[in-house]
Amino acid sequence: MRILVTTAPSPGHFFPLVPFAWALRARGHQVLVTMPEQFIAEAGRSGLPAVASVPPIDLRAAMDSGEGPHPSQREGARDASVEHIGRGFGRLSELTVEGTVAVAGRWAPDLVVSEPTEHSGAVAAAHRGVPLLRHNWGLELPPETEEIAADQMAPTLARLGLPAPAKAELRVDICPESLQRPGARPAQRMRFVPYSGAGVTPPWLLEEPDRPRVCVTLGSVVPMIHGVKVLKELGEELSGDDVETVIAVPDRFADELGALPPGVRAAAWLPLGLLFTHCTAVVHHGGIGTALTALAFGLPQVALPHMGDQHATADRLAAAGAAAVVRREDITPAAVAEALRRVRTEPGYAEGARALRAENTAAPGLDEVACLAEQLAGAHRK
Repeated sequence: MRILVTTAPSPGHFFPLVPFAWALRARGHQVLVTMPEQFIAEAGRSGLPAVASVPPIDLRAAMDSGEGPHPSQREGARDASVEHIGRGFGRLSELTVEGTVAVAGRWAPDLVVSEPTEHSGAVAAAHRGVPLLRHNWGLELPPETEEIAADQMAPTLARLGLPAPAKAELRVDICPESLQRPGARPAQRMRFVPYSGAGVTPPWLLEEPDRPRVCVTLGSVVPMIHGVKVLKELGEELSGDDVETVIAVPDRFADELGALPPGVRAAAWLPLGLLFTHCTAVVHHGGIGTALTALAFGLPQVALPHMGDQHATADRLAAAGAAAVVRREDITPAAVAEALRRVRTEPGYAEGARALRAENTAAPGLDEVACLAEQLAGAHRK
């Protein structure tokens, strides 16, 4: 069968889809990924066939409501609002929906797979009369975001003669149940398999370190907004501890770190699944992809949430006993270093992380869930 995968043009949205798309390909199905043109090269590096739905889009401009800074970026913000998520990604989907529907018309998919903030795929599924599978990438978004997004796409829906986007007939969740938001909608559990881009493994990464190795990262978006000053200062703070500190930062920011003290290494951008091989703990920004990758390795964490759902992710990690949290307003090198010492020395954090790893390992595998997707599409073709 033919499967169309739709995603927002962002690593945190696309990367979690890659292992499942490959599981579908491994079962002999044809998979095509579509998204705005600026992310096509990254999709190609995953080995998946991809085609642009529309020319490059300025994401900030596309999602801007004109109402000032997004609430997740305001000082003291704890979470992104349902309204802003729904309207922002709804506006983005309205800009891509005509192109996505056109791709679907040429590709003639039997199934559409979309991540939870990409809504043009749901319109394409409705237009083609094929089932929609929603592939979650972390903590579930409130259902209202889908309704708000549909309102943003009303003009296109009217032109296409559709009352609404397709509703998901199967929801797939890669977040361990004990980490997921309480009250989340029922979904098919699936084992999380880390994928965070292509990369070449440097020889030092496969060597057993002579000191406990810890990874420090703020992902790709936080350094773009807030800079790398906190990373550099934290590296300097940790240089006095008996650890090897690896700072993972996008290549374009690596030079801004400057000279680092002994025992601190700038790794530039490496797939986290490689980087965590010999790590004993992770300090990160609360990004769900980083959190789930660390849990796949059973690593205790220190979360430094800055914006959006990073706060909710940090709260859930702490509730599961797998992480210590340092709030944005409390982040200092000394405070983060002390939190890292706690998660490395107090056994409860490692126990919480191992419990989540065991939960993930026990979840149904990708091939099993790919079989369910196959059956869903097959039932529609009868």
